[in-house]
Amino acid sequence: MVSARNAVKVDSDVDLALLGPLGCGIQTGAGTVLNRLKPDFGSSLVVYGCGAVGLSAIMAAKITGCQHIIAIDVHDSRLELARELGATHALNGKHDDVVERIREITSGGSEFAVETTGVPAVVRQSLQALRPLGVSAIVGVTPEVTLDVHHDLMAEGKSMIGVIEGDSVPRVFIPQLVAYYKEGRFPFDKLIKFYEFAEINQAFEDSKNGVTVKPVLKIQR
Repeated sequence: MVSARNAVKVDSDVDLALLGPLGCGIQTGAGTVLNRLKPDFGSSLVVYGCGAVGLSAIMAAKITGCQHIIAIDVHDSRLELARELGATHALNGKHDDVVERIREITSGGSEFAVETTGVPAVVRQSLQALRPLGVSAIVGVTPEVTLDVHHDLMAEGKSMIGVIEGDSVPRVFIPQLVAYYKEGRFPFDKLIKFYEFAEINQAFEDSKNGVTVKPVLKIQR
């Protein structure tokens, strides 16, 4: 049960079971790009962490026409999916010098970053790999982070901002995402795998290991 203002009306021709994840992680990633960062056509954006939030940010960056969309993760399966969804480059954080590679790909650093992992070392990477005046949006739940404010932020006029739920008005933004999905421009169904309720432990395990990005449990009466 929810209050009327929290209910979102969606097209009846789209499977309602598929739309549940739009209410949290997916609107967070897509909204951070489309509602807050609003990258210009031809700009560069790096996504740190290719879970549901990060992959949604990648799909949104493709919609905006970013020239460089760089995905960072430690699971090769998720990096492969990131490429399928629009990433132009994919880097494995365990093996690649992420900051150096981003600077090479973008000729000096990215203009935008979306940090979804909440890992302090990765938060610092998201700042260090920006070009001057670049912006890093922090959307992952992040503990205390130690920064060299002069070198990581101030000296090159960089910005670090926090974004909650993609700065979205759900009753406006979720129907927009559904419309993008119906047009084939936001294939978020590729993130989702359905499990019967009896498979709940397997769903958690698959999510932990990176096998499934967004498990959805179906409860049958």
